[in-house]
Amino acid sequence: MIDIKLVIYIAVAILSVGGAIVTFFQMQTRQNMKIDQLQKDINDLKKKQSLNTGHQIETEKFIAEINVKLEHIAKSIDDLKRDGHP
Repeated sequence: MIDIKLVIYIAVAILSVGGAIVTFFQMQTRQNMKIDQLQKDINDLKKKQSLNTGHQIETEKFIAEINVKLEHIAKSIDDLKRDGHP
């Protein structure tokens, strides 16, 4: 005949192992969700960085254009001074 204690021990062991497996997969799912969120955050930061870099390049171009115009103005002022205009 089957011993009732043995059946209870086997049932408890099966439930414990099953609970551990379920817990493992729950933790794994949470970690995967966190990893997915971190990847989305990284992609968002890359997009922002790319936009900021684009704006920085545009600003540098404007500064270069302004410097060229200032050089022309300074040269014109020097020419006027040289020609005797106050």
